[in-house]
Amino acid sequence: MKSLLRYIFLPLLIVILIFIATCLISSSEIPDMPEGIPWDKLAHFGMFFLLSSVSLIDYFRLCKGNPPLLRWLLWGFFVPVFYGGVIELLQKYFFVFRSAEWADWIADILGSLVATVIVIIFLKKRRYSKKNLSL
Repeated sequence: MKSLLRYIFLPLLIVILIFIATCLISSSEIPDMPEGIPWDKLAHFGMFFLLSSVSLIDYFRLCKGNPPLLRWLLWGFFVPVFYGGVIELLQKYFFVFRSAEWADWIADILGSLVATVIVIIFLKKRRYSKKNLSL
């Protein structure tokens, strides 16, 4: 039960709270940022980079370092990408004071993709270095 709470319910609660908070904030209430940098897209990229990274690492730990690859990618990449798409659709059809953009969803996908690649490389290097320890 403790691992179920740690790896399923706690992340789900955090995702729901972030979703509610970000969807209820009107875009007019968000402060303006300096021109020239797509801050909105960077924020989307960063949030989904973190979401996927945490999901991948938590699932890796839940499976004691040997996760089934397809399930691992499902929870660490595909679920966050689907979640990002659902958020954009909800912003378009239900939260009228928010706008939906394809570019936001593409930034979500890229954040999740980069996180997936980095986590896989990091964990492979970590596993390789543990195998080749010489005393």
